[in-house]
Amino acid sequence: MEGFGGAPRFLAYPRAFTVQSGTNVVLSCQIMGDPQPSILWEKDKNTIEPSGRFHMESKGDLYSLLVSCATPRDSGLYVCRAKNSVGETYAATTLSVEPAEPGEEEGCSGSVAPAFLTAPSSMRVCRGEDVMFTCRVSGQPCPVLEWEKDGHKLSDLFESSHFAVGQKPEDWHFLKLFSARPQDGGVYVCRARSGSQEALAAAVLLVEAQAPLHGLPNGSPADGAEVLVEVPGAKAFAVSAGKHAKFRCFVTGKPKPEIIWQKDGEPLTPGRRHLIYEDREGYFILKVLYCKPQDQGLYMCTASNTAGQTLSAVQLQVKEHRLRFQVQLADVEVAEREDAVLECQVPLETIPTSWYLEDRELQPSHKYVMEERGVVRRLTIRDARTDDDGIYLCQMKDKGRSIAEVSVRGVIVKRLPRKLDVMEGENAVFCVETRDVVEGSFWSRDGLQLCESPRTVLKSFSRTHLLVLVHVTRQDAGIISFTVGESQTSSQLRVKCVKHDPPSAPVAAEMSVVESNMALLTWCPAPDSHLRPASHYLLERREAAGEEWVQCLATDLPSCVRVLGDSVPREADYCFRISAANKHGTSSPVEFPGAVHLAPAARLERGLQDTWVRDGEDAQFSLELSAAVHGSWFLNGTRLGEEEDAGGRCSVQRRGMEHSLLIRGARLADTGAQVTFVSGGVRDSAILHVQAPQVHIAPVSEAERLRKVPAGLPVLLECQVSAPDAPVCWLKDGKAVPLDDVIAVQTEGCVRRLLLRSACPSDTGVYTCDAGDDAMDFVVTVTEVPVRIISSSEEAPHTYVARQRVELWCQLSRPAAPVRWYKDGEEVEVGESLVLEQEGPLCKLVLPCAQTQDTGEFVCDAGGDSEPVRIVSSNEGASHTYVAGQRVELWCQLSRLAAPVHWYKDGEEVEAGESLVLEQEGLQCRLVLPCAQPQDTGEFVCDAGGDSVFYTVTVAEVPVRIVSSNKEALHSYVVGQRVELWCQLSHPVSPVRWYKDGEEVEVDENLVLEQEGLQYRLVLPCARIQDTGEFICNARDASVSYSILVAEPPVRILQPPQRSLELLVQAPGCVELRCELSVPDAPVHWFKDGLEVDETDNLLLLVEGAWHCLFIPKSSAEDAGEYICETKDEAVSFDVKVHAIPAEPPVRILQPCRPVPVMTVSPGETVTLCCELSRADAPVCWAKEGVRLEAGGSLVLEEEGAYRRLLIPTAQAEHSGKYTCDTTNDTVTFTIQVLGEHEAREEPGDLVLEVHLSHTHGEVKWYKDGEKLQDTGRVRLEEDGLRRSLVILGTTGKDAGEYLCDTGDDSIIFFITVEGEQEVLVGMLQSLTVLEGEDATFKCLVSPEDVAVTWQLNGQPVAPSERLLVTRSGLCHGLTLRQCQTGDAGTVTANAEGLVSTARLSVQEAQVLFVRKLQDVVAEEQGDVCLEVEVSHEAAEVQWLKQGILLQPGSKYLLQESGCRRTLTICCLGPADRGTYRCESLHDRTQAKLHVEREYQVSIRTPLADVETFEKETATFHLELSHPGVTGVWTRDGIRVKPSSTCRISATGCGHSLTLERLALEDSGTVTFTADTLRCSAHLRVREPPVTMVRVPRDLGVPETGVASFECELSRPNAEVKWFKDGQELRPGPNCRIYSAGRRRILQLNRCELSDTGSYTCDAGDCQASATLHVQERQVHVVQELQDVKVREGDNAVFTCEVSHGDVKGEWFRDGEKIKVSSTVKIRQEGTRHFLLFCGVRPEDKGLIRFTARTVISEASLQVEALPIRIVKPLRDKTVLARHKATLECTVSHARGRVRWLRGDTEIFAGDKYEICNLDCYRTLIIHRVGPEDEDSYTCDAFDDRSTARLLVEGEWAPKGAPLVAASAAVPWNPCPHPPPLAKILSAGLEGAGWIQCQGSVPPCLGYTFWVPHLAMPQLTLTPTVPTGS
Repeated sequence: MEGFGGAPRFLAYPRAFTVQSGTNVVLSCQIMGDPQPSILWEKDKNTIEPSGRFHMESKGDLYSLLVSCATPRDSGLYVCRAKNSVGETYAATTLSVEPAEPGEEEGCSGSVAPAFLTAPSSMRVCRGEDVMFTCRVSGQPCPVLEWEKDGHKLSDLFESSHFAVGQKPEDWHFLKLFSARPQDGGVYVCRARSGSQEALAAAVLLVEAQAPLHGLPNGSPADGAEVLVEVPGAKAFAVSAGKHAKFRCFVTGKPKPEIIWQKDGEPLTPGRRHLIYEDREGYFILKVLYCKPQDQGLYMCTASNTAGQTLSAVQLQVKEHRLRFQVQLADVEVAEREDAVLECQVPLETIPTSWYLEDRELQPSHKYVMEERGVVRRLTIRDARTDDDGIYLCQMKDKGRSIAEVSVRGVIVKRLPRKLDVMEGENAVFCVETRDVVEGSFWSRDGLQLCESPRTVLKSFSRTHLLVLVHVTRQDAGIISFTVGESQTSSQLRVKCVKHDPPSAPVAAEMSVVESNMALLTWCPAPDSHLRPASHYLLERREAAGEEWVQCLATDLPSCVRVLGDSVPREADYCFRISAANKHGTSSPVEFPGAVHLAPAARLERGLQDTWVRDGEDAQFSLELSAAVHGSWFLNGTRLGEEEDAGGRCSVQRRGMEHSLLIRGARLADTGAQVTFVSGGVRDSAILHVQAPQVHIAPVSEAERLRKVPAGLPVLLECQVSAPDAPVCWLKDGKAVPLDDVIAVQTEGCVRRLLLRSACPSDTGVYTCDAGDDAMDFVVTVTEVPVRIISSSEEAPHTYVARQRVELWCQLSRPAAPVRWYKDGEEVEVGESLVLEQEGPLCKLVLPCAQTQDTGEFVCDAGGDSEPVRIVSSNEGASHTYVAGQRVELWCQLSRLAAPVHWYKDGEEVEAGESLVLEQEGLQCRLVLPCAQPQDTGEFVCDAGGDSVFYTVTVAEVPVRIVSSNKEALHSYVVGQRVELWCQLSHPVSPVRWYKDGEEVEVDENLVLEQEGLQYRLVLPCARIQDTGEFICNARDASVSYSILVAEPPVRILQPPQRSLELLVQAPGCVELRCELSVPDAPVHWFKDGLEVDETDNLLLLVEGAWHCLFIPKSSAEDAGEYICETKDEAVSFDVKVHAIPAEPPVRILQPCRPVPVMTVSPGETVTLCCELSRADAPVCWAKEGVRLEAGGSLVLEEEGAYRRLLIPTAQAEHSGKYTCDTTNDTVTFTIQVLGEHEAREEPGDLVLEVHLSHTHGEVKWYKDGEKLQDTGRVRLEEDGLRRSLVILGTTGKDAGEYLCDTGDDSIIFFITVEGEQEVLVGMLQSLTVLEGEDATFKCLVSPEDVAVTWQLNGQPVAPSERLLVTRSGLCHGLTLRQCQTGDAGTVTANAEGLVSTARLSVQEAQVLFVRKLQDVVAEEQGDVCLEVEVSHEAAEVQWLKQGILLQPGSKYLLQESGCRRTLTICCLGPADRGTYRCESLHDRTQAKLHVEREYQVSIRTPLADVETFEKETATFHLELSHPGVTGVWTRDGIRVKPSSTCRISATGCGHSLTLERLALEDSGTVTFTADTLRCSAHLRVREPPVTMVRVPRDLGVPETGVASFECELSRPNAEVKWFKDGQELRPGPNCRIYSAGRRRILQLNRCELSDTGSYTCDAGDCQASATLHVQERQVHVVQELQDVKVREGDNAVFTCEVSHGDVKGEWFRDGEKIKVSSTVKIRQEGTRHFLLFCGVRPEDKGLIRFTARTVISEASLQVEALPIRIVKPLRDKTVLARHKATLECTVSHARGRVRWLRGDTEIFAGDKYEICNLDCYRTLIIHRVGPEDEDSYTCDAFDDRSTARLLVEGEWAPKGAPLVAASAAVPWNPCPHPPPLAKILSAGLEGAGWIQCQGSVPPCLGYTFWVPHLAMPQLTLTPTVPTGS
């Protein structure tokens, strides 16, 4: 393991997960390092501490973090940090937890979805220019950006030097392309990912080629120069005219090559008939549509990039149809809105034609007018629009095509393609070019205008207009239109679904328990995991007792996981199952065998608490654990069993994680009992306390509890307790009642009393009888006699002048009674200007020196009696309009307390009750209506005797409110669903109306209105499409609307139930794919390999009710592929595999080549129809008039070798008709006419046209007058080798005309004329089959009678004799052969003056039957045996067979004949002669068994032994029997082994051997030897030879970042190997490729690092070899050193360092501390240059900056010039009152600014007197308890700036009773006409003095402040001189 020493290194990184809430998640990684590193996990930069939900585990070099019961708050960035003494590293991954319910997601906070504040902009540039895409992104956590082009990563398309991706300050990101190339054009998408959320933004780049040199297009040479293009060895490619030619070129290279297509040296550009694109497989495609002859030429594909250039060429040949148009279509160009006319001429008037617009057949309509006039064919396109621009074809049926292009000149120059097929997830790009720069254009989909969005890019570059749909989904499919003015072009966007398979289920699932309370689960990935890899595995659990499966863990470990007891919710036996998952789905689960007992490690969440109960009550103890586990309870050390339930004293219960103990009827003796709970490591105790029974006090009536008595009367308070001896305590206002002569306590039984003998007002209060457990309160109020005002000075006049003395008095009924004086409703305050006096019952208010402000109303309030009450304020002026149910409160404030008031409504005094409450609190009186009703409307009056106030109250009905409804629910339904809309009102109201789209609904069977309480419902029992719309429920004052959408029901695929099927088909069998839909008439789409199929002759799309079928009548290898039947909601795929059956040669009918047109026979004659086939085993089908014939009745069907015959033994009239012999590949037709007596029928002659082709496989088509001829009854089309014939039976005058034979490449025309002539007809001979010895008679009919007929037998003329008779009777001629022998078989020919008829004579032998059959025979060994049979006649021939093998005469077998007897004698019998013997004739057979008995018993001495050997070796099996000469049979896997070049069988004496040579793997099996009744077997196992290494890997030394390739060669190509590095198995990855090439095994390491140094081993199982890799470290040096930077505070500072290599990582340090990226610090690398950016530097950022890369170091200093601190807002002078605090505050320019405070020139420091505050930019000095001595100048000194202010102190008063200090002052002023000055009296102890005029002297004992108007001196303070002692 030396290769892994040193700093920690990640061998396997943690993987990102997305899981459901509540799932357990395992993040794992593999780390190596020496010494062993310490591991730290972080989440969102916060260290994770092990806790209840986070569990960390390490096993070897595998480290895991388990997150139990993950919640959405656990989503975020997780970092694993590994550190040891050598170094440190880290790896990060993301975890996304999706909430189980929407409510959980709302509660998840802490992240902000990424959003593009500024999206990248589309642009168009010239070739060679630089391109910069910029965008600005926000999000939390900080988003990570990825750029892609056309769905590919930039690194897969471009070399690293061609582009740069980076980040700028303030969240700006950029992508820069250097020297743009045409292939750089495309759609660029920027993905911003933040946590589990992402955002997209897209832009389009167009790269235009530079202007051609010298004004020549495409840089072509000048006129006169020729470009000669010759490509040696160019392939030839032929295509028929009108067909498409597709050229495909596959080119690889980096940077991505630039492709140029040329024809004959001229560059091709995309156009109507030239499509140039790159397909999904990476092929570059040129497609020439609807080829014309002028498209012939040499096509070249040239690929070039910066590394080089290559080309490929193909010669295209366009073959024209033999039958061509006389005049071809011509290209047409028309203006928009004009008519376009296309015209051509066909060779014949009768030839039908069809018109096509590209691949769409046109039908006659108002738009398309089609005309046929003679040979002229015309198409008129009316009102041509942009979408009519295209390629038009006129096609003759099954013949040639004529092609023309129609160009429509309009605003739109380049239109959209008619359809665009895009795979789901790809980008759809639409481009339109206009003639001029236009405005007001827009894009739409299905009629809805498209707007710019992150997934929709709309861009116009001058005359080019682009629409890009990014990452299309199936919802994006539709009609895409571009509209400008009245011009429009459209395209159908079709989005193809991509079929993805979920991974296969894991295998070899095993569960073991290696430690207690833990299960080790192991499994293996599926064998096909390399085809369908799993991204992670999902583990589920359930209790063995049976519950639902619950997902408990998601892990990326491919082999094992440990399940701890802490991960289960409660203690139980658990079962587990595992399934593999990726983004395409989840495999079926595999259950682990067995179950394991797990218990969570419980912790105490809520402990036991001491319990206090009364005697006889139940005591309950409970606690809560962190897991559901079992536990035990103990009472005073004694364990309580769970069986002690209701029947015992104690009851134990467990509910989930809560455990409880119930002790019934606790007794006093139980006091102090200890209750203990124990579970595992948890132990907790509590104490039981039992108290005596509770004392209760019996209830007392309210009248007894609320006592109001006059002063002087006794008061008795009494209550009754539950126990006679219960002590009580009496309290008054919470304090114990003192017992004296006035208050006494009495006890009598259970009665407790408190007696107040003589109550006085001071006894008023709350008295409590406290019994400890219960208490009773009594409220006692002692009232005095009300105070009355006996007399007063109220009646005296109270008009005064200023400075007069005012005296108000009143005499009370009781002296010393408290009174209150009020002025204008407010209580007066005593002062020098107002004196209150009381002498006995007389109370006075004196104003010693009245002032004008004393004018007002004074009231003397004596409680019981006072002056008149006035209403001081009220809420009369407020609005008193309410709705029913609201609270109404009317109030007024009186001038004195406890004044009586009366309330009236509409003139009548109100009565208090539940609906009307009268309240009085202090001076305020209230009338309250808790729940106003409309009848409370009226005028309310509050009368206070001398004053009143009026209120007008209006109570309206409560408006109806809709309390709740299902408006927010999703109202999307399918047809047939029940729709229910409801709303609940606040109170009943009538009427409630429902509307749909503004019209009131009508109730019927399709719409029901219901009401239940306050809930109103509208129900649609069975929704329909027309129910879509807006429904409104109107309830007078409120309404609610519902948007209802009723859609067609989802189309489900009912059959087949599987969503993926595999279908094997044998070509050319039919393929039938069927799907049953849930909606019968729903549309479906069929796709093959991702592209939608079109119906053809060999591909039919059928619909039968709910079944949709794709039918291929004759399949071929091209039909193999993936077929998808797709509805709008579901899809099912069929994987069709077509296996071709080796083609057999077609069956041809050799004879007769051309049968006679009509075979005429007489009734009763025998008719024989005979055919000779090209293959003897071929079946035929006989039919008459299309009806299949079967043997039986009057028909006989015969087969003899290659001959097939149909015999009619006795012809009758019904046998007349056409007979057909069909071999599938060939057909021959016979016409039979059975004549009546003396009847002969003449038939017309035949027409035969023959042509000879150049080769035998050519196909021809026959036409008569332009119409194709079909093979029918009269017309026969024949093929014979190179000969092709057209035969018309019985020609007539109608058959005259022009006949055309067309081969596609050639044609020939016949002109046929039919003339009348004398006819000679011959009734054909019929073939005969007779038995040996019978007669055979051949007959034919010849007309006229004088025609001479000659006969031939086997080609020899027939001479009449005794055996050969020639006869003639009228038209009938005959030949009879008597007593036919087998040698007479042959051909009989009748020649009637050139007309020949031939028939065949077949002579069958007489049947040989066995009269006596063989019988089973038992014979002894060494004896002879004779087998005998008897045949039916003596001349019969027989043959003898044994076990199917023909026996030949010899010494062993004697064959003899004697009359009808036939015998077989077997001599010297042995065991080998046992078996079945058969005797056969041609017509019969018989067989019997021969048993040979031995004289001894044979046994096996040495049995067979199993043999194991290697491939191509030799294996020998040997067996020894007890006796020699025993014959045995060897078999292998039940098949008899016969001697051959690789198999030798030998027997020597008692030994038998079988030797098998050159063994193969398939030779493995069971070898068996059988002899007599003995049987012995052994196994042969053939293994592959051990793998050896022909060539071993060699030691390598490579430079750092170089490529190292280890290669070894094995002895066989199919051996598997594993590669190891220092003992650790290597896995393929980005920098590690493992592959094979034949017998070679290669390990390739890309971008080698120093850590890759080590020993690499190739292990092939049987052998292994190692080699060493040494990675040479590169010498890195600094190219550009860091430079010192000096900036001002707030500016940005940039450090740049350039090193010699671009892939070297660097680190930045400041003063030795590593610099981390933050919002103000940015670090990036561009190639070899490294950048460090400080944004908004501060003085504390200064320091020594060091950059390190490997061993090189560069340093520079950062100096920050601090900005001067300025005082922005200076101090202000302040005047404060003495003994208050003074605050001086100023604002500085920087929050960091440091200041100091000065008083005068002395610095002030914080203390009790001074408080100094610095908050942000504010600087504050607070001076507490200011005195005159604090007056001074105060300065805030900011060092660079300062501010000074003056502090003044006013009103330094002497305390009450303190002597005044002598002072004097002189006021110099000149007399003036102004009023005398005013002085403000500042008297110590008085508040709020006024200004008075002084007339010269100042009263003593007061301090005055004089204010003299119009003087320069604003203020002067004087203190009079006070004599000593005064």
